[in-house]
Amino acid sequence: MSTGTRWFAEFTTQTVNDIVTFQFPTRDIDPVGGVDRHSGIFATVTELGAPQRGPVDFPFIGAASIAVRNVAPAEDGTVQLWLAVSPPGPAGLNVRVQFLVCND
Repeated sequence: MSTGTRWFAEFTTQTVNDIVTFQFPTRDIDPVGGVDRHSGIFATVTELGAPQRGPVDFPFIGAASIAVRNVAPAEDGTVQLWLAVSPPGPAGLNVRVQFLVCND
């Protein structure tokens, strides 16, 4: 039986081609939800917006196309991913990246 653990992070993009690093527990600390170089990491990204006077945590489809290009897990529990925004120009987008970590 395979198990999976879901994690998420919310942040603002800096450029149209961001390489971002996230820290997860290592497999030594969390054998099921931790990360090493053999972990299967699936990632999705969505833009976040806010209603008037509301928090910026509502997923929506804006004018920008956002994609997770590459995902690289490492032994120390870090995961790097390449986040691409197009058309070029809209930096500073509020986004949520969701991760599904599989270790089987």
